[in-house]
Amino acid sequence: MRNLSGRVAFVTGGASGIGLGIAQALLDRGVKVVLADLREDHLQAARDQLGSAGEVETLVVDVIDRAAMAAAAQRTLDRFGRCDILVNNAGVGVNPSVDAMRYEDWDWVLSVNLGGVVNGVMSFLPAMLERGDGHIVTTSSMAGLLPTANNYIYAASKYAVRGMSDSLRLTLAPRGIGVSVLFPGLTQSRMLQSAENRQPQFHTDVPPSAPEGGPVEMPADAGMPAREVGEAVVEGIIANRGYILSHAEFRDELAAHFETIVAACPPPQSIDPGRLMLEQARRQQTAEAERAVAALTARA
Repeated sequence: MRNLSGRVAFVTGGASGIGLGIAQALLDRGVKVVLADLREDHLQAARDQLGSAGEVETLVVDVIDRAAMAAAAQRTLDRFGRCDILVNNAGVGVNPSVDAMRYEDWDWVLSVNLGGVVNGVMSFLPAMLERGDGHIVTTSSMAGLLPTANNYIYAASKYAVRGMSDSLRLTLAPRGIGVSVLFPGLTQSRMLQSAENRQPQFHTDVPPSAPEGGPVEMPADAGMPAREVGEAVVEGIIANRGYILSHAEFRDELAAHFETIVAACPPPQSIDPGRLMLEQARRQQTAEAERAVAALTARA
């Protein structure tokens, strides 16, 4: 999707942080942007910050609400006639100790970080399929690539959207739709304040038995500027990159982690014909899909 001017994008979690950074980068390239967020006050702050940067619509939407997401998709189509770029970015995080975790923690994080992505795809993909054109970006995290202690709930959601995006990329390329997954590291955002927006159905009266928090207390302005991450995302859309990594400090850890995975593979084995047939068919299917990805990238 090399020419972005005049395109239309829908960005969840768009009022601040990475979502707003992506929106700014898109607006700079002439994209019309619909910002969706849970809170009107955050959307107003985004409108004030963007000023007259471009054509922007804002919608109060809870990504876990399927009817609201479907209505947002229809409103986008009614307003602009199309949606070319879907950015599934809304996310929350919580990392209680294993002694303090509650079902509500799991339900909240998975409902937003995974369920919200599912709702975005289900609401916006049909129109893209009808046109045979579009691009979907989903925000995972470095927690979706590298294991970290005490981060198992958040990691579960971010590994899930990574796998979902990998498969959708192969599935949708023959239909003319690109898919990218973003793996950011620490970025200036409201992520650490996400508990303020925890929906009532995920509240609990059971107090945690241990304090929640990361491995260190960070200064308020810690992290990469969100606009910098947004630029990486837009460059990834233009180039139809499957993986978008914005933070360079993880390179050595990634290499070591994946070397550990490869080293865990067993030595060559005798493989029965049925198993061999299945894997050969899977590899052929994947190779065909990869050729479709390459063709889409060449014409994007």
